[in-house]
Amino acid sequence: MKITNFKASKTILILSFLLVTAISSAQLPPPFDESQDDTSPAPISSLVALGLIAGAVYGIRKMK
Repeated sequence: MKITNFKASKTILILSFLLVTAISSAQLPPPFDESQDDTSPAPISSLVALGLIAGAVYGIRKMK
């Protein structure tokens, strides 16, 4: 029973990750007004992705 529950949780986690990334990359940026400053936004560090991966691994290990 525990193995099946783990597989179901893993499948749900992977599917939700794929759906969220597909939806977020499919959105168009908002149009700019003429009065808006066109400077580039602050970059997002690659540590955010590492934190998400570490959190997912930690969560999966805690569920065992």
